[in-house]
Amino acid sequence: MGHVPLKRGVAICFLVFASIGSRPLHAQMDPYFTAINTPAPKGGLMLMPLPDYQTAHTGPDFLTTMGMAEYGVTDRLTAGMMAEGEKIGGFPATFGGLRFNAYYQLFPRDRLLHFTLYGEYEDVNQAALYKMEISGFGSGDLALPLAAARRSPAHTFEQRVIAYHDWGRLDATFNFISETDLQNDSNDFGYVWGIFRQPAWSGMGDMGGPMKMKTMVAPPLGSGQRLGYGLEMAGALGSDSQFGFYWRRQQQYAGPVFSYALSPRWTLRLEPEFGLTALSDRFVLRTGVTYTIGNFLHRIHQAL
Repeated sequence: MGHVPLKRGVAICFLVFASIGSRPLHAQMDPYFTAINTPAPKGGLMLMPLPDYQTAHTGPDFLTTMGMAEYGVTDRLTAGMMAEGEKIGGFPATFGGLRFNAYYQLFPRDRLLHFTLYGEYEDVNQAALYKMEISGFGSGDLALPLAAARRSPAHTFEQRVIAYHDWGRLDATFNFISETDLQNDSNDFGYVWGIFRQPAWSGMGDMGGPMKMKTMVAPPLGSGQRLGYGLEMAGALGSDSQFGFYWRRQQQYAGPVFSYALSPRWTLRLEPEFGLTALSDRFVLRTGVTYTIGNFLHRIHQAL
């Protein structure tokens, strides 16, 4: 393969990171931090830096960041990857590992509920502390000294059964989570549910599918029409040897979820999350930015 000419490389970078004025994704925004709702639209790319601040159950507070990219392979199939890093007070920054995921909407025309199957391979280490899911028993704090945790692999395969429904701008979702430890073949379980009211304006126009919105003139930047809000709750459901709620030995969290549409492509996300049990971290401030690009591969092809 030859080298890509400089001006083509510049064009590609421009399309990926600066094409704010071009056609946006025609899809409902998935606003949650732990729950999964609707797949990405075909050809749509979503880029999401997701930094969190966590007040630990024991030990120093810490920062975690998840960088996520998801692509709509079809209108029903989404694939993505994630990279995680941590910064614990008094210790150097640490790379937590990589995750690769895919999820598929089972039926194209569900009436009452939409059903989606999700799978994720986690090639991480035991210093990975980002709360992508809650399962099993125990706290989410660092169990080993940091140097040892960085050298200790934690290969798991996560599965979810997702059911969700939309009522116009209001949507609700429930995820049942199973995490399989590929090193000892054990399973931990968890759940997450959320309910969210989408903003009156997101800049996405008529989005089709389960939710349709007429194209609106962009409201002022400080308008409440750009604001979406809801509630999310996540927690553990035990393991294959002891299934159910045992709150004294599990983590459980809940908090309000907010999104704010800055433009048709840029959305801010926020969730102040509170621990509900003695083993939960007392407080987690979850933040994120979502950047969307429609018809991504077609734009790359045109640039080349």
